[in-house]
Amino acid sequence: MDTNTVTSTQGEDAHEEEIHMPPPSWSPIILALGMTLLVFGVSLASIVFLPLGAVITLIGLGTWIYDEIKNASAHAQDH
Repeated sequence: MDTNTVTSTQGEDAHEEEIHMPPPSWSPIILALGMTLLVFGVSLASIVFLPLGAVITLIGLGTWIYDEIKNASAHAQDH
């Protein structure tokens, strides 16, 4: 049995339903790195970590939102 399908039997009908799994993404890791640097920048009052963390956080958010929009449009076209 494929790991991405679920089979449920009701009487004589066998119904397969595909489980939606998003593709792997680097966006959560980029966002976590940016937020970590941002917190270091705020706590240490660092003029290096604060803007670097802010830029990386925005890049992580942007790539995550882009991935979600791309996945949603691909999923909508499949159905």
